[in-house]
Amino acid sequence: MRITFNFLKPAYLGFAAGTLTCIYFFLFYWIDKKQFFNPNIYWGSFSILFLAFGLFIHFERRNAISFPFITGLRGLFFIFFLNSAFYNFFYYLMINYFDSQLIDIQFDVIQDGLNSNSVLSSSEQQSAWKISKEELYSHVKAKTILFSYVQGLPAGFLLSMLFAYIFKKD
Repeated sequence: MRITFNFLKPAYLGFAAGTLTCIYFFLFYWIDKKQFFNPNIYWGSFSILFLAFGLFIHFERRNAISFPFITGLRGLFFIFFLNSAFYNFFYYLMINYFDSQLIDIQFDVIQDGLNSNSVLSSSEQQSAWKISKEELYSHVKAKTILFSYVQGLPAGFLLSMLFAYIFKKD
């Protein structure tokens, strides 16, 4: 028996989640450019991904007799893959082409975070985490953003695996 997998639903949900994530970040950019780099806003963007995961699981389980683990894993990871690709491409375009001042704002946000962090109170610890503007500029090139994207894929795979395991239906 051959198992076939339809990529249409996860592709649609991945594109939708990626587009909504870009709009989400653009709204915060528009409100206040510093908020574009706020960690709370970054982690809040995962609610869009989880909504796409939930919709995929709901649509797949709604009328199906079974929802195998591997089907869920494929679909959920494909959604993550597309959503993350959209975000990284959007980030690259924003930093390199749309607003070149964002890199200076990101540098200021990093410095403010280091100065306000009580865990890194000693000067030796803070100097270990300091980054120069030149280093930050080198981290927003296409190859480093692509490398960062690829580094995030295993975490997305594990997240997809967790959701697929929790919501599988035999």
